[in-house]
Amino acid sequence: MHHTLYSERSRNPFARTVQLTEDGLRKGGRTTPLHELNLAAMAEAYLRGSWLGGCGTERPLDHLPQGPGIVPVTRITGTTKPWKVRRAAEFARALGELAVRRCGGAEQVSALAGRARVEGVPLWMARRYAPGPAGPVAVAVDRRLVRVDVWGPQAPAVRLRAPHGFLGDRSAPGAGLVMTVGDVTARLVLQKKLRKSKSRVGIQLPDRQWTLGRENAISSWLERDGHRVALLTRPPRRPTPAAPGDVLLPLATVDLAGSDPLDAVMAHAVAVSFGLGDTTGLARFRRTRTPPQSPSEWDGLGVAAGVYGPRHGRRCAAPPTGQTCGAGRPALLRTR
Repeated sequence: MHHTLYSERSRNPFARTVQLTEDGLRKGGRTTPLHELNLAAMAEAYLRGSWLGGCGTERPLDHLPQGPGIVPVTRITGTTKPWKVRRAAEFARALGELAVRRCGGAEQVSALAGRARVEGVPLWMARRYAPGPAGPVAVAVDRRLVRVDVWGPQAPAVRLRAPHGFLGDRSAPGAGLVMTVGDVTARLVLQKKLRKSKSRVGIQLPDRQWTLGRENAISSWLERDGHRVALLTRPPRRPTPAAPGDVLLPLATVDLAGSDPLDAVMAHAVAVSFGLGDTTGLARFRRTRTPPQSPSEWDGLGVAAGVYGPRHGRRCAAPPTGQTCGAGRPALLRTR
């Protein structure tokens, strides 16, 4: 028997009661294993006396009701699912204590939070990793917030933002997107032509320039200063999980032609930010006429469209005025 940390009872045999054990969360007849939850992010907020909600929003623990209420649960994908429970405060504290234990204690949670601050990426955002010439390259994407962070050893981090909203057209050189390489802002140009072979994405720094161009229907070349440095290929539409229970979608395949760590970081940043193959020249974000912001709903739903499979995520809560909702219905779309 597994030790029960929180449980509910009902006289109604069809009631979807919630149960928390050392192995997972159960509601009705469905169980969510703990390895599918972002325990580190929830533990870090819990130790500060708060509870984590959608898009990194927080609420003090003492604001949770003692009776029925909604408690957001953050998945490893970065999405947040609201759980309706009968004793909200008790459920949150039980899950928070379990998260701290599973992470190795308060000191280990503090170390993970410190590393996230150094990376410049909050703990609640999903991280995917790919091999690089100098070590693993980390990729974090949130399409709802129009945010991309890619970093690796011996190379500056490449980050993409839309501080004034993503225009989604060619009225501005970068359509409202701003890319930085370390502390330097790059000049970004998107060119989508009727003739697919002429479509381009240009990224220019004072000392070098990258260009993304179409190779075939599913692949694109990345060039630096006129020399091809990487071939980027979309992952299959129905990818096989790398390991049993893996809920994150695979990254694009990056075949490097050299050993420059910055080329590897830039290649992965380009692959998750812009279209490949026939969609070269387009950015992979929904149009937003206002600056992307975290939703005001503390119990907002899935917001990290593009990194999880069809079981993990539901329709987003109503977004603020002027914003679109992530990827529409992330439970049904497996965008890469």
